[in-house]
Amino acid sequence: MAITAKEVQALREVTGAGMMDCKRALVEAEGDMEKAKDLLRQRGQAKGAKREGKATGEGTLVLAASPDGTKLVVLELNCETDFVGRSDDFRALAQTLADLALAGGITDPEALDGGALIDEAVSRLGEKIRVGRLVSWQATAPGLVHAYLHTATGRVAVPVELGFEAPVGDKLAAAADIANELGMQAAAMRPVSLSRDDIDAALVAHEREVLRGAADMASKPPAIQDKMIEGRLGKFYQEACLLEQVYARDNTKSVKQFVAEAAKAAGLIVTVRRFERLEVGRGGGAEDES
Repeated sequence: MAITAKEVQALREVTGAGMMDCKRALVEAEGDMEKAKDLLRQRGQAKGAKREGKATGEGTLVLAASPDGTKLVVLELNCETDFVGRSDDFRALAQTLADLALAGGITDPEALDGGALIDEAVSRLGEKIRVGRLVSWQATAPGLVHAYLHTATGRVAVPVELGFEAPVGDKLAAAADIANELGMQAAAMRPVSLSRDDIDAALVAHEREVLRGAADMASKPPAIQDKMIEGRLGKFYQEACLLEQVYARDNTKSVKQFVAEAAKAAGLIVTVRRFERLEVGRGGGAEDES
């Protein structure tokens, strides 16, 4: 029978066993969770069972990237407490797992052969540990993938993909600087979309209804209301869309203007293809090219 990734993760969370061990146990138990738990205990693989029921909302994000900027991995490793999540030991484990994922071209956490490392860390640190997310990007040529990491906390990372008209060659560092600035902007200002062209239509529809309910709308004809709403949506887009946001380092220009100026100074023609804001314990939102 087919075993889902969700079932494997659920078994891992309550036993602390390696992901592949959990999958094999579930297959052998024909999907019976309790029987699979017993099989893992019998095999001495349920090393983290004593941590059952503990939440893993803390942790860290780490990066691993190829030197040429074509491949990038952002890995989230979760634990129970902020104290462990900030420790050098825990972050070193996360980095080792990210490096393994990059070297092996691994995109699925289940395929990451780090169960033994995690089990050993569970015994050493005394907390349940699991891989929360594994984000693996490869740039479409000619392009670059680069991520900003808020190193002070290790809790926020923003991968960015840039596209170019031609290979960047010796301008790789300048291109990475542009991507890093975009990542820093997104980390601080929390945009939900790259541009207004690809923002979720449901978000825009909700904002329209909020604006239509404003007190000064009641006395206006529907056609006038529509014009007023369109005008006021500009502020919404400026906050929600990365390229339309005010650039955090210079409030006289937009992020889009910053990109154009920085690209020109570097002798590049740049297209921002996508970004994703990742935060420990929270889902992220990927944005496609505008």
